[in-house]
Amino acid sequence: MDVLFIGRFQPFHKGHINTILSLAKKADNTKIVIGSRQLSFAKRNPFTFEERKEMVEKSLKKENLKNFLIFGVEDKKSHKEWFNNLKNTVGYFDTCYTGNKLVKKILTENHEEVKTVPHFKRNQFSGTKIRKLIAQNKKVDIFLPPETLRVIQKIDGIERIKNIYKSEGKRTFTIGHSTRNVTDFIDIIKEYGIEEVVDIRTIPKSRHNPQFNSDSLKEILFKNKIRYKQIKELGGLRRTNKHSINTFWKNSSFRGFADYMQTADFKNGLKNLIELSDKNRTAIMCAEILPWKCHRSLVADALVSKGFSVTHIINHNETLEHKINKHAKEYKGCLVYK
Repeated sequence: MDVLFIGRFQPFHKGHINTILSLAKKADNTKIVIGSRQLSFAKRNPFTFEERKEMVEKSLKKENLKNFLIFGVEDKKSHKEWFNNLKNTVGYFDTCYTGNKLVKKILTENHEEVKTVPHFKRNQFSGTKIRKLIAQNKKVDIFLPPETLRVIQKIDGIERIKNIYKSEGKRTFTIGHSTRNVTDFIDIIKEYGIEEVVDIRTIPKSRHNPQFNSDSLKEILFKNKIRYKQIKELGGLRRTNKHSINTFWKNSSFRGFADYMQTADFKNGLKNLIELSDKNRTAIMCAEILPWKCHRSLVADALVSKGFSVTHIINHNETLEHKINKHAKEYKGCLVYK
């Protein structure tokens, strides 16, 4: 018998794992559907599909469960479209278990057998409750399988949820192209739902990685329905001011950019970036893979000072939430580093 279990798993908790282990005893195959696949970085849906998939897969393998398959299904405009997509994705199943009333309604309308999930301590194991506790800076270890915790720690998920509640949806991402294969680069930004790449390289070319020359990159992004824009005003390689007040920075490159952040050009570039981020899910891009080695970390400081959360994309299923430099101070509407 093939059993279907549908949930959002935001995050995957002990209630979920207990349910799946119980269902697996009755099934030849347990098909697990992660709903709202396309949603992430929001109060109800903070984690990406790939992050949730890793939580589920690693937690179940830790329990030595072998007869399971994991699928992702996006939300659709109509019930019929969603059901057809579900069937095309998962194939045949005998019975579906779900705790979602809408899912139950859709499946029943389409003559599928649906049963209520045998919840384990639902009052205790609730994704909504867990997310709220995290936002309140309370421990949630007792609700989560160890493997889920490891994934959340790897992606800086605790800080992500706190920032989501604090910044009310104002978020920008950053990424460094480094020596990546351009196909892998596209896969990574799609994983995080990026709709627009903002190039903040002063010289938008790479001698060693020509796949990231602006013309080539713009073309492949366009083919993948991702916008591209260069904001030269946010580019690095700025000279230091001999009267610099950014005394914290000993590195001349960072001090030079910190000095430049006081100028009208930088402010205009930042304003442009904020406007784009308000419209689309945006990632600023530079060359260096590690944000703390790149001037985009200072751009991130400026965004945080404007009420944004900033997520640094390091790799697949690996992110870091930006924390403003403790030496950054507000001064005459700008940031200075002392």
